[in-house]
Amino acid sequence: MQTKIKILSFVVLISGILMLSLFQEKDNPLRMVDRATGLFAYFFIFLAILSSEYMIQMKKVFGKGFIAIHHFLAKIGILLMILHPIAFAFEEKSASVLVPVFYPLMDFLELAGRPAFYLIIIAVSAGFYRKKLGRKWIKLHYLNYIAFLLIFIHAWLIGTDLQSGIMQLIWITMALIVVVVFIDKHFIQLKKLLQTQA
Repeated sequence: MQTKIKILSFVVLISGILMLSLFQEKDNPLRMVDRATGLFAYFFIFLAILSSEYMIQMKKVFGKGFIAIHHFLAKIGILLMILHPIAFAFEEKSASVLVPVFYPLMDFLELAGRPAFYLIIIAVSAGFYRKKLGRKWIKLHYLNYIAFLLIFIHAWLIGTDLQSGIMQLIWITMALIVVVVFIDKHFIQLKKLLQTQA
C-alpha cells in the first residue's frame, strides 16, 4: 500500500510541476492545449516505458497485470500525442505540421516530434497486434525508445516550457531513466538469460 501511495504521489507531484510550468506563460486556448498535450504525452509515454521495467511489481502493487497498466499508460500517452499536433495544426491552420522534415539537420532535430509521432504509432500498433506478428513485434516495439529520444530533442530545442531549471532537470532525468531501462532490458537481462542457458 505504501509503495502504491509513493508511486501515485510521484505522478501527482510531476503532474503538478508540469501544470505550474504550463500556467507560468499563458497563451491562447489552442496554444495551451498544444503545450499541455505535449508535456503530458512525454510524461505518460515515459511512465509506460518505465512500467515495462517493473512487470512483476505492477501486479503486486496495483493488483492488475503488467499489460493492463502498461496499456493504460500507453493509451493516455498516445491520445495526448495525437492531440498535440492536431492542436498545433489548428493553431497554424495547416496540416503541413504533420509532415516530417528530414533536411537540413537542425530542422529535423527541432521538428523531431513529427517522425517520433509515426514511430510510436508503429511501435504501439505492433504491441497491440503482437499475437499476429509473432516475435517480430518486439523489434518494432523498440521504436518507442527512438521515438522517445526524438521527442526529448524536439522539446529541448523548441519547447516553450523547458526554459526553467526544474523542467530541464525533470526532462533530462526521465530521458536518462529511459536509457537505463533500455540498457537493462536489452543488454543486462539478456546477458543474464544467456548465462543461465549456457
